[in-house]
Amino acid sequence: MNVEELFTSMVERRASHLHLVPGSPILMRIDNQLVSMDGPVLSPQDTQAFSEAIMTEDLLDELEDRLECDFAFSVPGLSRFRVNVFRQRGSLACIVSTNPPSAPTLEELGIPELIRKQVDESSSGLVLVCGPKQSGKSSTVAALVDYILKTRCCQVVSIEDPLDFLHRNDKGVICQREIGTDVDSYKDAFASLSRQGADVVVVSNMESYEVTQQVLNLAATGTLVIAMANAPSVQVMLEKMIDTYPPHLSQSCRNAMALGIKAIVGQLLLRKASGDGLIPAFELLVSTGKLKELLRGNKLDQIPSYMAASSRDIGMQTQEMALRFLVRKNMVTMEEATSHSSRPEDFKKMMSLPY
Repeated sequence: MNVEELFTSMVERRASHLHLVPGSPILMRIDNQLVSMDGPVLSPQDTQAFSEAIMTEDLLDELEDRLECDFAFSVPGLSRFRVNVFRQRGSLACIVSTNPPSAPTLEELGIPELIRKQVDESSSGLVLVCGPKQSGKSSTVAALVDYILKTRCCQVVSIEDPLDFLHRNDKGVICQREIGTDVDSYKDAFASLSRQGADVVVVSNMESYEVTQQVLNLAATGTLVIAMANAPSVQVMLEKMIDTYPPHLSQSCRNAMALGIKAIVGQLLLRKASGDGLIPAFELLVSTGKLKELLRGNKLDQIPSYMAASSRDIGMQTQEMALRFLVRKNMVTMEEATSHSSRPEDFKKMMSLPY
């Protein structure tokens, strides 16, 4: 196997993932669908040779000790790749993912104007991007960071695990820190922020109590934080943040959320009805006095109906509203929208109402 040809083929085909598993032909994930490449079935020797071709001695030692290894690999002039090599059934398998060599723009991704406005007008607070896996969250965060660097004279510090996009300094300057490569842990990265003069902090993985607490504290005390997390909807994201806290600190979390949250973007990626690619659906929540009241009062179940009621005046929209728009405009099929909805019954009820 020619490693460079495989990576080049990924970029040319706009594949998000490359799957190399013994007993299977080479597979690429294109528009969220696995596609088999022409060629023979891979042998354990094939995947072993591919892994050894892109791994350093230290990474090979780590693979031997831990039986798996996660790292980044760059091909100059082509792109940056994330690689996971692991043992299965006594042999090596390898999954490679990639992003475009440069961050996309807000316009290219179709990010709603409401979110750009929140970033423009905010010097502090939390702008959170959530969604299920492979929903384009990394691209959205990268576009927001790139926009900030081009429009704001500021210091950006990112804490990422691992680095997805490499950003260029522009009007603003960025320091990108990868967990395990540039800093040992999230704890150490947050501890040093006060000495790094960060105006904007980017966090790629807000899944634990320690990280969530640090993010909310930063957002509530004068720092703009752009963060990313896995959650199927905005309401579930809010519940998930509270659940990371010990039960006796739940109210403290809700208070911090009310103080710190500036906006939450929940996004999905759906297959176009035409079959020629993917299209995003955005759920939008922005901070208001009423939202703060609902958060502090632990009335998270009322937030979706509040978002829907505020759509005309403020521009918020629920996931169901975003999906309905795409279906009514014949951009996606009803089946595709229903399969991606986190509340399919609510979505079906909304679709039965006059548009």
